[in-house]
Amino acid sequence: MLKNNRFSRKIVILLSIFLLVVNGALGFILVQQSKNDLKKQMSARMLDVSKSAAALIDGDVLEKLQKEDKDTEPYQKALGILRSFQEQVELRYIYGIRDMGGKKFTFTIDPTVEDPGEFGEPIVYTDALYQASLGIPSVDEKPYEDAWGRFYSAYSPVLNSAGKVAGIIAVDIDASWYDGRLRRHIYTVLIVCFFSLVVGGAIVFLITESIRRRFVFINSELGRLAGDVESLAAELRLAPGNGHYGEIVSEKKYNDDFELLKEKLKFMRKELKQYIDDARSLAYTDTLTGFKNRNAYFEMVNRLDAQIVAGTANFSVAVFDINGLKKTNDNLGHEFGDLLIRTIAGILKECVAEGNLYRIGGDEFVAIAQNSENDFFEKAFALIDRALADRGGVLRDGEKQAALAVSKGAAVYQKGADKRYNAVFHKADSVMYDDKAAWYSRNENV
Repeated sequence: MLKNNRFSRKIVILLSIFLLVVNGALGFILVQQSKNDLKKQMSARMLDVSKSAAALIDGDVLEKLQKEDKDTEPYQKALGILRSFQEQVELRYIYGIRDMGGKKFTFTIDPTVEDPGEFGEPIVYTDALYQASLGIPSVDEKPYEDAWGRFYSAYSPVLNSAGKVAGIIAVDIDASWYDGRLRRHIYTVLIVCFFSLVVGGAIVFLITESIRRRFVFINSELGRLAGDVESLAAELRLAPGNGHYGEIVSEKKYNDDFELLKEKLKFMRKELKQYIDDARSLAYTDTLTGFKNRNAYFEMVNRLDAQIVAGTANFSVAVFDINGLKKTNDNLGHEFGDLLIRTIAGILKECVAEGNLYRIGGDEFVAIAQNSENDFFEKAFALIDRALADRGGVLRDGEKQAALAVSKGAAVYQKGADKRYNAVFHKADSVMYDDKAAWYSRNENV
């Protein structure tokens, strides 16, 4: 029995070492996965912003802008687009870049109020910036340092009407911000792994104590019967109750404890997987409206571009822009502005299938209808107009009130004529801006 005691203790020690190794490896894997997921989320977010801004900039205008054009309408319009992104999205800098050839790049448009990059001032070269100059949106794998600090940057090309790269829109994220987020993720994972280790250790301790108590009991019984070993042996052979009881303690109960440990570890892995899945889900959902966000939007754009190349594309696009949101935010506060966004989103949800809706900017939504009738959005627009009219075109909250209106435009993909999704988007966007101009002409005081 003493030999069995030593053997059982050896199993417990090996189990304890195994648990330490598993938890250490699990912690290392989760830390690496957390780092990779955070980097992917940061890169996707930066690319979303730079792509969204680049999609709104007219490449034919951008490539012709010069330093002396600062007071012209085209320059100010492009500057206003970049400034709106800088004000509404959590990022450090957003600015335009021009390719001077020979892997040399300079500033063009920079909406930064304090210490902006001067037009024509050199830009620090990175491989991601060079990739963008070739027409490929890219994000820096490693941070770089310039006169403004240490950053990760995303770059998206702006194409002219000929499909050539007319300029680049860059978005900067402070590297220290990313490092801080990464540290918090790592701390969270380490705490969870520590908790898992504590739970596992407690279970091993309980198993050890249970085995120890069983062997103490057996040894005490052996002590009482030590006077006659042969009689004890015969009694053990002839008493199936005792033999069966010993079997339950050393095998069945012992295995149940290990099963409990296994279930605890499975539970911890399941909880961590759920945490990661929830983080990924949040990366594709706009929290204010519940619609899909820019991450999901650009994935859909890529799928549609692939369908266009394959010759199977059949879709139409609608662009929506809330009228008067900036004035509402300025005069009535961002809380009321958020109420306006949610209200418009609710109307769009009623009139357009929710699965087709994306929020791609502060006040801009896109709806994509696949394999639908050509007049799908025409009917949807009529429903939207009716819904706005039913509300009197006004949003009220207590004594506060603001115009309840949304500009809209739609376009249908024309096979053979439209080479990329963006061609359809720009047609819809142009119609939307015409609708917005008409609305403001009718509502000059809004």
